[in-house]
Amino acid sequence: MQPERIIERLDGMVAAGRITTQEASRLRAAAGTAEFDAVLAGIRARHARAHTDAAVAAGTMSPDDAESSLARVRAGEHSGELRRHIRKGE
Repeated sequence: MQPERIIERLDGMVAAGRITTQEASRLRAAAGTAEFDAVLAGIRARHARAHTDAAVAAGTMSPDDAESSLARVRAGEHSGELRRHIRKGE
């Protein structure tokens, strides 16, 4: 999704509980800067952590693999392959 589209949808994402008001404020403040991608990656990592924590607890993902996956998300990777890997805890 394009940054402009994300900015347009922030209020809806907050209302739906997908992001916090603080995260929305950080994204708005970073709009049009290189920091925007870093803020977005942090939000994605927070979402991914819920999946990796559950997978580690269930024994379907090692702690090292979980941390490696989260590092990739924090670095800006958002591929379908990585998202599937995190959600399935493989």
